[in-house]
Amino acid sequence: MSVLLPLPEHILEPLNRLNRVYFSDAGRTVEFGKGELVVQQNEECHRLYLVLEGELVAYRQAESVPGTELPAEVATRKHEVFRAGPGSYVCVQAFFSRAFRSSNEIVALTDARLAYVDDTTPAVEPEKYGSFEHQFIPVLVHELAARNMRIFVHASAREEAQRLLHRSEMAATLGQLSAGIAHELNNAVGVITRRTEFVAEHLEKFLAEDNKYNSQLFRYGYDDTAFTAASELRAIARKWERELNLPQPAAKVLAHIIPDTKTLVKFGPDFVKHVRNNYSFWELGHDMRDLQVAAKHATGIVRAVKLLGGGNSTRQEGVDVRESVNDAMNLLTNKLKHITVETDLAPCPPLTADLTELVQIWTNIINNAYDAMQQAHTPAPTVRISTGSFHAEGHDLLPSEYVRVAISNNGPPIPEEIHEKIFHPNFTTKKLGLDFGLGLGLSIVRRLVDSYNGTIELTSDNTETTFTINLPTTQIYGNN
Repeated sequence: MSVLLPLPEHILEPLNRLNRVYFSDAGRTVEFGKGELVVQQNEECHRLYLVLEGELVAYRQAESVPGTELPAEVATRKHEVFRAGPGSYVCVQAFFSRAFRSSNEIVALTDARLAYVDDTTPAVEPEKYGSFEHQFIPVLVHELAARNMRIFVHASAREEAQRLLHRSEMAATLGQLSAGIAHELNNAVGVITRRTEFVAEHLEKFLAEDNKYNSQLFRYGYDDTAFTAASELRAIARKWERELNLPQPAAKVLAHIIPDTKTLVKFGPDFVKHVRNNYSFWELGHDMRDLQVAAKHATGIVRAVKLLGGGNSTRQEGVDVRESVNDAMNLLTNKLKHITVETDLAPCPPLTADLTELVQIWTNIINNAYDAMQQAHTPAPTVRISTGSFHAEGHDLLPSEYVRVAISNNGPPIPEEIHEKIFHPNFTTKKLGLDFGLGLGLSIVRRLVDSYNGTIELTSDNTETTFTINLPTTQIYGNN
């Protein structure tokens, strides 16, 4: 399209007069069909055209200078210079330089109608407005401004294209490297996973031979996958510390195993006494469990990076979304112990999914919520997580049953104008520091959710920010 600047009145009024006086003669109009040549490059042109209707496009071919010869592919390539629509003038340089030779090839992009003056056109009212050339100074000023704007727009477009090309090249390089990185990391993480399982299995057998309580403590720690808010655990631990006269570390372990007095009676005093002296066996089992979860999560991160670059994943039936939420919270225990976490994990239909991909989704969203609240110094920072399911009415061939996971926080609101941007790669609101943002977390979340043919919804106000993820229980199409 033509690039025309908004013109001030002292330029617009003379242009309007010139158009009325010089370009209103019906006998000095020509019409060109779409694709028809108006003037050839280097062709003599004794006319100054005003576009009345339609659109023109100007091309230019590179020309050899004396003593040099351009390669054939360069010499024959045409480059678009500008486009001109109604109100634009063409052949300005050729006409007013009096060289009468067009520097561009001009073609009708659409059916067009042009008015013109030529080198025989006399000046109208020269005693009042000056010579012909003087009267057309506003045309020269207008065309010069428009041409400068065209140059700026084209230069900006080229710069943006180069930037996008550079980004694409970096993405391509990352894609090439990710396969090798993923292979090496998966090998290392696989060793950790297998050795952890081996150590856990044989350590439990060894403990069982030595002391049944030690083995029992180890198993309780290893099987402890339920997430309990840090504030609730502290309250229970203080209760046991006070009522049972337990040291603080033992009371903390007992709080994980025995939540209330009714349960305490079932275990009996011998078990409590053993916890007092041997609570570290529970911690050992819990640490072994964390090692396994962390290893699986590392595998999931690699898989998510591959997915961001267009890779595939393997998904299985029967995945419980609540297990993935608990795993995510366990991985973030060190952060979540500083805030309040409220959960309402209702039973859900099993998913066809990859557990580590789900953990990656929840971990990124919860981690972002934590960082936002810490950065804003939110009073009484709280994260709320709920699960549920619903049926969607729709086409018979589309999934009808969905699992819904909502993750909310009471941190600062996300401005509406960046609701979509936060899902773009390299967009981050985190400040530089030890926990700076790379701007990849929510981008990976979006790609993962899309790969499940699911949806992610964001609502945010001064009270609460909520990410709601809906995932179909079955995968009819997509990466499954």
